[in-house]
Amino acid sequence: MPGIVLTLPILAGKVEAWRRFCQELAGSRQQSYAMSRQRMGIMRERLALVETAFGSTAITTLEAANVAQALGQIISSELPFDRWYREQLLKLHGLHLSGYEQFTQTAPSPQDQEVHFEWTRGESGESDG
Repeated sequence: MPGIVLTLPILAGKVEAWRRFCQELAGSRQQSYAMSRQRMGIMRERLALVETAFGSTAITTLEAANVAQALGQIISSELPFDRWYREQLLKLHGLHLSGYEQFTQTAPSPQDQEVHFEWTRGESGESDG
């Protein structure tokens, strides 16, 4: 399943508010959240908190058959839950999605990719080269 990982720094002093946001998604807004994501074709979304020496960061993993289309809908939907979700991203991350309208256009999938480096740890702990 195609996916994307978004790394969004959390604004200073907003970690507890971010945790409450996640609690709302799992609690009082769960039905609206699920309907939104189903409508967008999102199959899986995972939010994780990472504390670093540089501050707190939210890691969002999103999987959808058409990631660009799903992101475009998150950015442009005028449904109440989706507007609320964008407001939370602005409050918690300082991220205003209006600068990302290009994601509302479905982009063709790349036909080829050139892998330039890959590393896998073998079972013995040695590199499989």
